[in-house]
Amino acid sequence: MGERTVRRFRKLSRPLKLVVQLGVLAVILSTVGAVGFIEYSAQPSFCKKCHNMQPYYDSWATSSHNDVACIKCHYAPGIRAEAMGKLQAANQVVKYVTGAYGTKPWAEIEDAACLRSGCHSLRKVEGVVSYSPNPDHSNIVVRFDHTQHLGELRRGKQLRCTSCHSQIVQGNHLAVTPQTCNLCHFKDTRGTEPVTGCVSCHRAPPRIVSPAGFVVDHPQYVRDLVSCTSCHEQVVSGSGAAEESRCYACHNEPERIEEFGNTTLVHETHIAEHNVECAQCHTPIEHRSVALSQTADLDCASCHRRVHEAQQRLYAGLGGHGTPNQPSAMFQARVSCTGCHELTEQVRGHEQVRFAGEASCLSCHGIQYVNILPAWQREMQRKLRVVEPIVRTAERSAASAAQGTRGRVDSLLGLARENVGFLERGKGAHNIGYADNLLRATLDLVRAAVRIGKLPYAVPTVDLGPNVGENVCLQCHLGVERRTVPFAGRTFNHERHVVGAELACTSCHTPMEDHGKTVVGSGAACSSCHHSAARPKECSTCHEGPQGAPVAPVEHAVGAFPHAPHVTAGLPCGACHQPPAMDASSVDCVQCHDAHHQPEATCVSCHREGVKAKHDRSFAHLQCSQCHGDKVAGVTKWTRQVCTTCHTDRVDHNAPVACELCHEVAPLSGET
Repeated sequence: MGERTVRRFRKLSRPLKLVVQLGVLAVILSTVGAVGFIEYSAQPSFCKKCHNMQPYYDSWATSSHNDVACIKCHYAPGIRAEAMGKLQAANQVVKYVTGAYGTKPWAEIEDAACLRSGCHSLRKVEGVVSYSPNPDHSNIVVRFDHTQHLGELRRGKQLRCTSCHSQIVQGNHLAVTPQTCNLCHFKDTRGTEPVTGCVSCHRAPPRIVSPAGFVVDHPQYVRDLVSCTSCHEQVVSGSGAAEESRCYACHNEPERIEEFGNTTLVHETHIAEHNVECAQCHTPIEHRSVALSQTADLDCASCHRRVHEAQQRLYAGLGGHGTPNQPSAMFQARVSCTGCHELTEQVRGHEQVRFAGEASCLSCHGIQYVNILPAWQREMQRKLRVVEPIVRTAERSAASAAQGTRGRVDSLLGLARENVGFLERGKGAHNIGYADNLLRATLDLVRAAVRIGKLPYAVPTVDLGPNVGENVCLQCHLGVERRTVPFAGRTFNHERHVVGAELACTSCHTPMEDHGKTVVGSGAACSSCHHSAARPKECSTCHEGPQGAPVAPVEHAVGAFPHAPHVTAGLPCGACHQPPAMDASSVDCVQCHDAHHQPEATCVSCHREGVKAKHDRSFAHLQCSQCHGDKVAGVTKWTRQVCTTCHTDRVDHNAPVACELCHEVAPLSGET
């Protein structure tokens, strides 16, 4: 067969032989050239020959896949897939040469390309991984399980690798696109918790300090099952809606557009069968921690529409007159309205409303916050009841304003009235620091109006207590400055110390870092302030009774000590009570009463009880000096006063008749 072919070739003319040889050479060169071109075109550097591919090449060069050739991802494994890929690539080259190319190239990445041997095998994508969706907040890490997303239908959809790893934003080649996560997890949730809950991704949110300086113990809140939306209500923006108009960017066939409402078919075709990014059809949903805006436009309209504007503005710390804006600490901590207003109640005219109660505080902060909210409410109402009558009285006297000042006076009093109305509607408990400052500013506005208009009204001096904004303790324990509490077996009056003496809370209590402890260990420790020898004492400041002396007798080693006759005699407390201990138990009364053991002396003034119990019956009616010596040598005869020293139950018996008129008793030594 070969020889026959050779003989036929020899019979050909010279020109024809040359044509055949050139044809064979052309085939060989074409084959070599085609193979070489195929190899060359497989290099990533070839892709950027077309200028519309330059941005994609640049993002690939800086990505985590910059050591993987383009065709490894864009061509699925297998000869057929690679052949189809080459045909499509050739088609793109032709379009580029002829100028028929688009500005945004289209490519589909098969899962098989990602899971090919040597790349992301199934073994490597099994299990849980962690990543930070926002490079600017690397401390926020979410949990992701590939098995749950690739192995099961998610909300009825079959996801692909490129459902999450795509290039929606040019420059982030093959990076995870959180927009896809947000669409799946927050679509149709109306901004509440995502379909799988917050902790499915944020499994272990850290314990952080907020920008306002508050410690946010996320792990404890998770353990206590506190809803994340109590604080993080406004964490999404956007609806993720799919608009029919977006279909026309790819389709113009009426029969395809008619299937717009068939979401199952649409998602199966676009997600499972083709690599169409979710953002091509859906508007984006942004998910992040959103600070409450410094406006009154808080999102409470889910229940009420504009009827709680005063509460919202007060919570945000704005809208008053005469004092700077001052957001509430809870506002700065990003606690939404529903974070506190979580309780439901039936109200006339409403089917159901949400209200805040002490249980709302305790659900997050624990039992140690008991009585704080009621104290805020009581104290704010008390202060408002003090200030409002002053504004009302000043308004009545405005007609007497000096000539030419009426407009200014009315303006100042109008601002004062707006402050009062603002607090009446907004409820001071929403922001006690700001409310307290508004009340003080209201009084300043009234005083200014009285001064400018020379009104016939003397603004009274009122006690609003310490400034709440300047006392970190009162920002929680409002009203405690007026409470009387038990301490060391006595009563402790906070008002005398905090309001009257203007003492700081840390004079007796530990600072905020070691909150809740009392540094004054006992009543005796108060002596460092109250019983100092450095200044005169006014005992009535703390002790009740005339000049601070007790009305009832006080037990002493020698008997019951009556303060009243000693106060009447003009004796100072310091005659017996010496600083710093002020203990008079060791004082010997004989220092003053050296001759008090006389028959006419009222013995029961001191010896009220116990004398009879201390003596055996055999000692009855004996001379006292036989045992007690010269100290009682003055008791030389029986008198009613001497008898009732033992017979205390007969003090009022036939008084004031002398006992010896009825009872015969052996005379005392020296008695006549």
